Amino acid sequence: MFKVLVADNEHEDRELLKLEIKRALSTETSDIRFSEASSVKQAIQLLTTQIFDLMTLDIEFDRLNEGIDALPEIFENHPTLNIIIVSGKLDKSEVLEKVFRFTKDNVLKGKRWSRHFDVLDKKDDKTEALRRAFSFALKQNEGADKIRDLFLLAESYLEKDMIEKCQEIYQKIQDIAPGEHESHENIQIFKSAISPEKAKEYYRKGDVVVGSLLLGHYLENQLKSFTRKVLGRSIPVLSDCPKELERSSLVSKYRKGLFRRLYQIRNMAIHQPRAISEKDFDDAIKNLNLLDDQL
Repeated sequence: MFKVLVADNEHEDRELLKLEIKRALSTETSDIRFSEASSVKQAIQLLTTQIFDLMTLDIEFDRLNEGIDALPEIFENHPTLNIIIVSGKLDKSEVLEKVFRFTKDNVLKGKRWSRHFDVLDKKDDKTEALRRAFSFALKQNEGADKIRDLFLLAESYLEKDMIEKCQEIYQKIQDIAPGEHESHENIQIFKSAISPEKAKEYYRKGDVVVGSLLLGHYLENQLKSFTRKVLGRSIPVLSDCPKELERSSLVSKYRKGLFRRLYQIRNMAIHQPRAISEKDFDDAIKNLNLLDDQL
């Protein structure tokens, strides 16, 4: 049995989406149980009394963005709920910007939950997204408690800066649910496979916020590393790094200028991801190379 909660204030849209789900999953299962919510309040009430394999959530209800505004509560209280956001008003990048606005800190700290999450336009062919959600739900149900516990364990290692142990846990999640997106991406980030060039690829493909956040995360690691190499000691808080470098006679004015520029790009990438331009990516790449050349 595959349980789906369809949350949309328009009866016609709910019926259409149910037909799309049945058609997309016809080769996967014939046992789909639907629940419907015509308001955000009703959807949240249903989530507290039932367990669903998937929730489709419309952007609008009685007011614009009411669906998105409910996501922080839904994410917090239902950390493994698979969600597909359906939008007829905003494009995908705009929706992702709003979503990442409240998940930003979790993304940068690697605190990502085991869930399938997607954003689709009402006019999109939803077949592949629905099949991915169904496949992920099957894997999730087979080891949901274990995966959830492993994510929590990974977070505890991360907070202690035990990166190698954290990577081991993410790899265990991959062994249980091969292809699980969040642990796979975190493994790549910790291995420094997510370079500014790779972050720029996300940006150019339209995932502006994701690309910006990955750039900010990478720059933070590189700036801390540079500070450690120059001063011979680690500075755990990034905002203290430029202060310590300014006091040091080991760093030239030129290098201090490069560091400040990279620090500015890092802050903008994290706190104002939509403000980042392609030129900022190019500047980051260029200045990082220049900073490394000076060591």
